[in-house]
Amino acid sequence: MDVWGYARVSTDEQADDEGALIKQMRRLRTAGATKIYYDVESRTSDNRKGLLRLIEDINALVAGKVSKLLFIRIDRLTSSSMTFYRLMDALKKKGIEPTAVDEPFDISSIGGELTIDVRLAASKYEVNMLGMRVKKERDTRRANKKPHWNAPLGYVVENDKYQRDNSPCVCIIEGKVELTRSQLMRLVFDTFFLVGSVSQTARQLHDIFGIRANAVPKSGNDEVNLLGEEDEIILENINKSRGNGLSLRYPHTGLKWSVSGLRSTLVNPVYAGGTLYNTVVRPKGHRKPFDEWEVAWGTHEDEAIISSEEHERIKTMIRGNRNNRWASEQKYTNPFANLVKCDRCGAAYSRQCKKLVKKQNFIRHHYQCSFYRTGACSNGKMISSDGLEKQVIEHLVGKAERLAVLVEQEAKVIEEPPFVKTLRATLNTLDALPSNPAIEKAKEDMRMQIADALGSVNNSSQQYLMAKERIIQAFSNQRYWEGLEVEDKRSLLQGCIKKIVVDGNQVTEVELLHLPF
Repeated sequence: MDVWGYARVSTDEQADDEGALIKQMRRLRTAGATKIYYDVESRTSDNRKGLLRLIEDINALVAGKVSKLLFIRIDRLTSSSMTFYRLMDALKKKGIEPTAVDEPFDISSIGGELTIDVRLAASKYEVNMLGMRVKKERDTRRANKKPHWNAPLGYVVENDKYQRDNSPCVCIIEGKVELTRSQLMRLVFDTFFLVGSVSQTARQLHDIFGIRANAVPKSGNDEVNLLGEEDEIILENINKSRGNGLSLRYPHTGLKWSVSGLRSTLVNPVYAGGTLYNTVVRPKGHRKPFDEWEVAWGTHEDEAIISSEEHERIKTMIRGNRNNRWASEQKYTNPFANLVKCDRCGAAYSRQCKKLVKKQNFIRHHYQCSFYRTGACSNGKMISSDGLEKQVIEHLVGKAERLAVLVEQEAKVIEEPPFVKTLRATLNTLDALPSNPAIEKAKEDMRMQIADALGSVNNSSQQYLMAKERIIQAFSNQRYWEGLEVEDKRSLLQGCIKKIVVDGNQVTEVELLHLPF
């Protein structure tokens, strides 16, 4: 029988030692593994191409084909109990023995399972403590008005202070002008003042540096993180893409600007002598609007690249550009938010304009590839909001039953919080007692508590759990769909769709979330 292996290193490990993953995989090959799955991901991340494909292949196996799954240590698998036992369950069903090379591993006994649970808990505790230490360090630096560890382009951090980076950066052939990194950033700000908009600044900068700004056409990276027995374990055979399978749009990104990235750079107060903190909404991780950032001014005024007046002028100009467009309207809920992607370059589609359709009494919005504005993509044709909605629903008609299975599957994998498990244990104890009216009343109260508790749980992986009949109606009954509120439409789409791929004004693909078939 075959022996399989799984190897994982963190992104930090791989950055420090490019051969870290290779060394681990060679140890597994020496221990007898013929087929080796691998990932370069944090242990807290379950979005791993190698691990997910491993579980998928194990489930598809004929029992008796593979005898063992080798890995170096348990922490190389995952710190998630749910993912760990999902893998163990798949192995058990196929009679495959999980084996750790560097430590004893026994899941067949109660004591062994308890030991593994303790290890997983310790691993999660270690991750949480590391996060807490980072947060404490961040808070201390903020209290002392110290800079962050990483400096934006044009600066370096020396002696706990932002200082201009005067190292050579680029030479412009026309005029034979050499620019340091700080001088380059001054050119960026001057260009913005000259042209007056972020997208035109990006286009102008690409022209100045003679950069061919076209995005590399996106070719989906479906390469599996897997080496077979005949594959040599060398760096050239390792898939360089991360868990989501997307390769970089630009082979070299140093002087190529996107609109969103350039906008964040232009409003960064570091360039005006201030240090910014508290820019992210936690725990969601969304970036706050720049007017809500916390800024400590005067931390390095002598090293400022622009003046505070210029900084305020930039923000005023960006606010003005925003107010001149429909984007300032906060009342509109976009049911397709973060779902629509360009078929040619993979960039997000963004709304560009709106128009009131008087006959039908609705506002029609138009979407366009966000890279088109910078000249980086040729996909310039827009698609209307109603045209997009109609085509997406046409793609989903006939898939209602499959989408309903998706919801049922998601409902099963939601991990119940500890207090719900405690309530269930108490209910099981009551079930074992002889029945009487008082016990039946207590059991009914307990069931109500469990229902209330589950109803209040906000699980990020299940944004909007709804009944099977409602999904079938929504995607097979046009009138039912049209009668839904916008928020309900958005919740349905976000809960079922991974991405909508558009070329011009045509929907070319609707990719669903984690369908099991």
